[in-house]
Amino acid sequence: MILTITVAAASVIGVAITGLYPGIIVLLLLTLIPIASNFYAKIIIGKSNVFQRNFYITLIVTNLLTMLVVLWMTFVILVDRVFSIIL
Repeated sequence: MILTITVAAASVIGVAITGLYPGIIVLLLLTLIPIASNFYAKIIIGKSNVFQRNFYITLIVTNLLTMLVVLWMTFVILVDRVFSIIL
């Protein structure tokens, strides 16, 4: 989540220099997934252990996919926006 927020902040700075990039909107939306899952995890504390285990497995997979997408988009934004200005 910290990486996502850092990338989103750096992207906002990049918008001031290069213009709006649609990937920024996706990055900002992706930050909501870990935050929402944290709140939902607090809600399901009273549920059965099997339900909690299934939820946590789903949560782990979702968060890992979110991290993968954020890293990929960071690379794409870096190559597309930053390196194109340098070169």
